[in-house]
Amino acid sequence: MAVASSPPPASAIEAVRERNRTMAFSPVKRVREKQYQTTVQEDLDSVLRELADLPTAPATPYLTVSLDWRPTGTDPEYRGAIQYFEQNAKRIQQQYWPRGEVFDSVGADIEHIREWLAEGVDPASRGLFVVANSGQGVFEAISVGIPLQNRVIAGPMPALASLARLDEDNPTYAVLLADQQQSYLSLISQAHRVEQLTMISSDYPRKQATGGWSQRRFQQRADERLMALARQIAGESESYLNENEVDMLVIAADEVITGALDRTMSDQLSRRVIDRIRLDIESSGQEILEATLPLAERAEAEREQASVDRVADAVGQGRNAVAGAEKVMDALAHGRVADLIMNEDFHEDGWADFTNQRYGVGEQRDVLAGAVDEISVEPIIIEEEMVRLAIQQNAGIDIIHTRVPLTAERDDQLPDANEIPRSAAARKLDELGGVAAIVRY
Repeated sequence: MAVASSPPPASAIEAVRERNRTMAFSPVKRVREKQYQTTVQEDLDSVLRELADLPTAPATPYLTVSLDWRPTGTDPEYRGAIQYFEQNAKRIQQQYWPRGEVFDSVGADIEHIREWLAEGVDPASRGLFVVANSGQGVFEAISVGIPLQNRVIAGPMPALASLARLDEDNPTYAVLLADQQQSYLSLISQAHRVEQLTMISSDYPRKQATGGWSQRRFQQRADERLMALARQIAGESESYLNENEVDMLVIAADEVITGALDRTMSDQLSRRVIDRIRLDIESSGQEILEATLPLAERAEAEREQASVDRVADAVGQGRNAVAGAEKVMDALAHGRVADLIMNEDFHEDGWADFTNQRYGVGEQRDVLAGAVDEISVEPIIIEEEMVRLAIQQNAGIDIIHTRVPLTAERDDQLPDANEIPRSAAARKLDELGGVAAIVRY
């Protein structure tokens, strides 16, 4: 004879219901943050601003050095960048012969950089950037996670274009790797994983034996828990992205959690999603990078194309935009530029009268017509001075990739073997002289 069991006290039932509600709507039980040891210089914006604000120094020029610090050949200890630096630094110093203040200042800078290369560089670095001027008491040396082009430049101001390009061309992005038990939000900067936010969820509701909840009741609670989990993951992710000023997000989750995230995330977070892919929850950092870096590069290329389209349309309509080296340089000299858009291979020589904030493109004698002796004029590299002035004025900077991989040609006819494919954005900006700007007035 079966004996009916007594129902649990009302207070016990309420306790169970409250526990269920709490677990369903607060399903993330632990959040922790992890930082990885990397060579990435994270705050490039502040470094660029400090360097751009340095005073002009025609008497003792700044030596700006950027190097590709990857090992050369089969020897992991040998770096061809050292030989490049030695050869070009010596050539620059010889330009200031005979001995004097300038020659001695450049020589001291070369020795300081040489010592840093020998003793102060993190072996994991892939790129190096140095600005030195012993006459001004300046020595700024940083390591970065991406190779830089080998360059040694001496001039009255630091040459910042290569560092600005690294900062602008490699925006930090995030990858959300998630399933219903755990979520990992990785921060990617300069092709390195620098931080990770881990969210561990509860395992409720669990399937119970016969005599427990009905299947319908179980499914209802499971659905509630899934939506609550997705809502909390989305909220934590949005807060983290806001805090780190990150505008691009790749969702790498299974189909169930991806669908729940799409239904619960805010419009602001949704606009940051550049793609949705599938990755195993146990994917390594390297596997995450290999799967997502091409997506970030594609999003950056699309943003560059939109930037060029915008300035080209504005120039064509004759409103709030200028194009070509002379007009852009004039707008920068008068503090009018809101956004500077420049092809990465744009180059012009020019001159500057820093005392009177006057700039010109081309040879000094052609522009000043004999007045060179009456004012203090220094030769400059136009693109470098454009970038410096744009940084000083808090203008946006878009340095447009000119090269595209052959795989991007798709249905187009393959180019000549000796011809490097050029991006559509770069070709369009070429028509404007290789450089343009959105102006404030």
